[in-house]
Amino acid sequence: MTAKSHSNVQSILNPLKGLLWLAATVFTFVITMRAGIQLVDALAPQEAEAKVETAPTAIATPRTALQTSTPVPSPTPLPTPTPVLPTPTLTQEPVYIAVPRLIAGEGGVNVRRGPGTAYEKIGYLASGAEAAITGWSGAWWQIAYEGTAAFVFGDVVTAYDANGLPEVQAPPLPETTPEVEVAPIPDPAPVWAIDEARWIDVALSTQTLTAYEGQTPVNAYLVSTGLSQTPTPTGQYRIWIKLKTDDMAGADYYIEHVPWVMYFFEGYGLHGVTWHANFGHPMSHGCVNQPNDMAEWLFNFADVGTLVNIHE
Repeated sequence: MTAKSHSNVQSILNPLKGLLWLAATVFTFVITMRAGIQLVDALAPQEAEAKVETAPTAIATPRTALQTSTPVPSPTPLPTPTPVLPTPTLTQEPVYIAVPRLIAGEGGVNVRRGPGTAYEKIGYLASGAEAAITGWSGAWWQIAYEGTAAFVFGDVVTAYDANGLPEVQAPPLPETTPEVEVAPIPDPAPVWAIDEARWIDVALSTQTLTAYEGQTPVNAYLVSTGLSQTPTPTGQYRIWIKLKTDDMAGADYYIEHVPWVMYFFEGYGLHGVTWHANFGHPMSHGCVNQPNDMAEWLFNFADVGTLVNIHE
């Protein structure tokens, strides 16, 4: 072949080579695109399955979001109470108003209609009881007692704030029975001369008391009779009243609740004592003082009308 022919053939082959390269390139691109599409189609079902499997969670999440997306009204907080501080008040010192009063002492006190034992006893204040004082008369306090004026003896009570109270006039004593002529007191008699079923003998010289049944002594014990300036009267007397307790008063004494009292002449009597035990010696204002146990025994032994024979 000639060089000229070879040149012609070469000029024809060069465009063919370009076409073949272009065709190869297009073919390769087409194959690559198909492979990519197939790969995408192969992966698509797996993604769908994954979406199905996670669907509940995926659905729950929006639900929660929906619940939280709508604001829930919160409860209105209650107002906090403001503490109210107490208003300080000025404490005023109490004003003491003195009220005249008295308190009954140990053993209590009898209440009488007037200032003296001659007046009727109308009541009693127990130990520690209080009463308002309205005045005084002698050694007695006037008090308000159950809506009326009454009196108690001052030495057996304790009075408070009673200065300056007015002196009051004693009420009139109740009318007494007309005096009658009293028979003279018989002189004391010796034991052998007395004819009584039961009687009492008091010997001032020995300070003894003897209880008799007829001529037989049934009991005897020491007593205390009157002092020289307040002697016990001698003679034959008879018990005119018996009192389990009585109040006794004199110019310089006042004693309440004297036990086992038997009066035999005016205000003279046989009785027990709580203020001394010096029996066998004169001690009294004229009465016959006895130990309490013996006074009770004699109180039960004697009757109203029993003879009391008192001698030296």
